[in-house]
Amino acid sequence: MPACGRTVVLAGIILSAACSSAPAPQAAPAPAPAPEPAAPPPGHVLAPSAPAGNWRLRTEIQRQGGPPRSGRTPAETPLVLTSTPAAAPQMGAPSTTFNATVQVPGYTRPPRGRTGQAAAWWPVPGDSVIVQFAAQHGDLMQLRGKLEGTALRGEVWYLSMESGAVFQLGTFAARR
Repeated sequence: MPACGRTVVLAGIILSAACSSAPAPQAAPAPAPAPEPAAPPPGHVLAPSAPAGNWRLRTEIQRQGGPPRSGRTPAETPLVLTSTPAAAPQMGAPSTTFNATVQVPGYTRPPRGRTGQAAAWWPVPGDSVIVQFAAQHGDLMQLRGKLEGTALRGEVWYLSMESGAVFQLGTFAARR
């Protein structure tokens, strides 16, 4: 082979050897996975023992089409919340409810010899509770309140089973 040809072949071998020994191009590193968004803290729900006990309940019910009756201070009535699970949950209530006894003048009908009507209660997120009891004509009433130290404050709601209407009747406050 002529010298010139050998040089070309030799150059080709050197080039191919140089190319084959060169490190292969590195793939770009995969981006680090994005950090998972912080999960929102779970809603704090009261332990049943926190609101359990005997309460003195005061309700202020709005008159039909007007403000609460003036000149009369609403009487305190008993509200008892226990941490004993109810045997049968009430309509619309979660499966785990607890026993309660409530008296709201004009809306509850305690059995003879009792100071209050049977009810059920359950905790909801945010240190709150719902106390539910049967009202007249198969309707339901709820006390929806928040526990603040030794006080329970909130709203009185009426739930009509016939029409599906739900409306606020007034407010309540209870103390131990």
